[in-house]
Amino acid sequence: MELPTPTPTPNLDAMTESAAVSPPVSQQPTCNVPEHTRTIELQAAEIAQLKQELAAQNETMVRLQQDMQALNQKYVGEIDNVARVQYEKDLVEHELEELSSRLFEEANAMVAQERREKWALEQELRLTQERLQDEQTQLGELRERIHSEKEESSPPIARAKLDLQLLMNTNQAKRASSAHHRMRTSATAAALSSPRVNSMPPPASAKRERPPLSVDQVQLEAFREFVLSGGKKKMNQFAYMKHCQAEDIDPCLRFGPHSRLSIKKLHDFISRQPCFIEQLDDSATVSHNAVPASARPLWERFQHNAEDVLRCTACGRPDTITGESRLLTYRFRLDETEEWCPIDQYCRDRLVAVCEFYVFIRNITKGFYTDRSIDDLYAENIRLRLQMFYSRMGALPFVLDGLGLGPDSVGKASPPLDTIPDDVSDISVSTGPQTPVQPHHHVFTDPVHK
Repeated sequence: MELPTPTPTPNLDAMTESAAVSPPVSQQPTCNVPEHTRTIELQAAEIAQLKQELAAQNETMVRLQQDMQALNQKYVGEIDNVARVQYEKDLVEHELEELSSRLFEEANAMVAQERREKWALEQELRLTQERLQDEQTQLGELRERIHSEKEESSPPIARAKLDLQLLMNTNQAKRASSAHHRMRTSATAAALSSPRVNSMPPPASAKRERPPLSVDQVQLEAFREFVLSGGKKKMNQFAYMKHCQAEDIDPCLRFGPHSRLSIKKLHDFISRQPCFIEQLDDSATVSHNAVPASARPLWERFQHNAEDVLRCTACGRPDTITGESRLLTYRFRLDETEEWCPIDQYCRDRLVAVCEFYVFIRNITKGFYTDRSIDDLYAENIRLRLQMFYSRMGALPFVLDGLGLGPDSVGKASPPLDTIPDDVSDISVSTGPQTPVQPHHHVFTDPVHK
């Protein structure tokens, strides 16, 4: 952009000279010469002043032209900047349009994929529901056929006996299990070979094999961690022992609201060392004062006229003599400094089951089972915990009788290795330091130092 060129200023010097040389228009009188001279001087002074003003205007004009050139350069630079910014803006807008278009395309593709997957899942669900309905129909038919065969059903306790037999590795259990498996196999084969309804598809069970059975891997890993620790930490610091205490040990030692025993005291003592349990014959008499005063409830200490009846220290059940048998046929104490406390058969089974379990645990922490595999130890752990379950249900004597064993033949923890030092006993029963065994008495002991 070009600026307008300033108009040239007339030359005052030339005008002055022309005025000086030009002849007068009319002759003036001689008396007016000084006055004319004064006029010329005034005009000359005015001309000089005008020259100065003209020079100042010229300088101002030069400065303005320089400023105009600088502004023109800045203007051109700003035009370039605006053009560059506009170009970048166009690029960003174009990229934004491409991204928006790509985003919408991907969103549409995702929606379409989701719809296809949803349709496939709906079809699979429909087919699964149809197969489930067919399987339920087949299951109903199999049940009807099994009931129609009028097979002799075993009592509910038979399953419990079979569990203990399998865990104790008895031959009777193996025969019963194999016979039961053959019966189920023959019933299933007969049902599958029978004519089916034309509208019913073939059984899905005939097309796929059953997955192999296994134990809970979480509990097995917790047990493995406990076994491999080698007794480096306390028992109650392991998740396995916490789980066993909450699920089996504490419920087995919880004898009811009338118990005179402290669960915490029992657990703390039995977890460290065994206790004494003795069996009494029918001719033995138990004093009514056998229960120490400290173990009696507070109301019994202050109630002098209460009926003096001998009760089980664990559950509070009164002693009853029917014919030639009596209820309280056992007595126990934690150590030799305490007095004997009478207990019945079922409470004795609970104490023995817990003691046997802790014998097993102590043998593990002492390294007596280093030659046995984790699976073998876990199977024995299951047997001992199952024994605690049956004992607290009060069904252990009945289950043992079904196995052909006496009610006193509670399952024992496996004996330690033959390589145990000589100062350790090789017996592994449940409860108490070794003491001389008196006639008609049973003392349950644990491997301890002589």
